[in-house]
Amino acid sequence: MKKNTLPTLIILLLCFFSGQLNAQDGYTYTLVDNGALSFSIAAVPNASASNFASSVQSYGFTIIVPDGVTLGITSSLGSSASHTFFDGTAVGMPTIDGYLITEVLGSPAALPAPSAGTTTTVVTIQVSGSPTTGMMYLLANNSALATTVTPLKSFMQADMVDDAMVAFTNVVDPNASGLSGTLSHMFTTLSTPTSELVGYSISPNPATDVVNITGLENDLTSIEIYNVTGQKVLTATNNLESFNVSAFQTGVYFVQLNTETASKTIKLVKKD
Repeated sequence: MKKNTLPTLIILLLCFFSGQLNAQDGYTYTLVDNGALSFSIAAVPNASASNFASSVQSYGFTIIVPDGVTLGITSSLGSSASHTFFDGTAVGMPTIDGYLITEVLGSPAALPAPSAGTTTTVVTIQVSGSPTTGMMYLLANNSALATTVTPLKSFMQADMVDDAMVAFTNVVDPNASGLSGTLSHMFTTLSTPTSELVGYSISPNPATDVVNITGLENDLTSIEIYNVTGQKVLTATNNLESFNVSAFQTGVYFVQLNTETASKTIKLVKKD
């Protein structure tokens, strides 16, 4: 039986979120696909001219997986990362599970100066088994789940200011998404060999009703749309030049465009 540990996490981790962020010199997290069901979660510096290398004392983020999928976690900045499992059923989302990944480093780890624009691997995760359905994604700080359960928010306590004060403050925006670049991986793409689909885009985005697909529409075989919990909310195999989202709830969705040999997933925001 799964055991929900969120109340304990709330007590233990609230202290991680007291710092303030200088948006220019902050960081976001991104998901990197290494192949063979191995992924990295990496820190991406915001555009900045700062030549002062960041010193990281602790970090944390949450990754959501389909119900029943398990992960192995390896730290790249320290010796070991704590990965606390939580059951989505406990937060009203029975189709997902998640891992809160945190680490307090014994000695602060140095990251390249933001001016270098270097993406740095924080942890590497290995997906167990061979899932073929559902979505794995990084949880955004401004998502409903992270807003409701504070310890699930991403953070990074780091010294980024060359003032000899050695102040470790949160440099991941707690009120925005805290993410950039690739945010998710759709396991349905693992069931058949595929490559990244290029030449397609969707507009408008954000959208209120009709969304148009631009590119080589005649090559598309299907469109699949998933919500942030990995549930498929629409499948279309005909009339693929557009689709209608007027009946969708406001929020973030992932549109997967498929051909016979390739696929592409695009983040779509539905607004009122």
